[in-house]
Amino acid sequence: MISIEKKKKMQQLVTAGILLILVGVIMFIAGLTLSVLEQGKGKTEVRGGAIIFIGPIPIALGTDKNSIIIISILMIILMIIAYFLFRP
Repeated sequence: MISIEKKKKMQQLVTAGILLILVGVIMFIAGLTLSVLEQGKGKTEVRGGAIIFIGPIPIALGTDKNSIIIISILMIILMIIAYFLFRP
């Protein structure tokens, strides 16, 4: 049987995951909207990056040097957060 404490922790993790997904969707929609609004004003530049975690190994992808630096900083922060959340 799962203890009440473990159920609460699992419920908190699920809630945090859902909130992160919602924040991501909102950010995507906002970025798309701003991109469409800026389209008629001249040259637009699209930059981006991604972090892929395969087990404990992070992989950073980006379109330029600044994106890679920002993604790397976020990657380190996420690894620290994961360490404290999932340590025994």
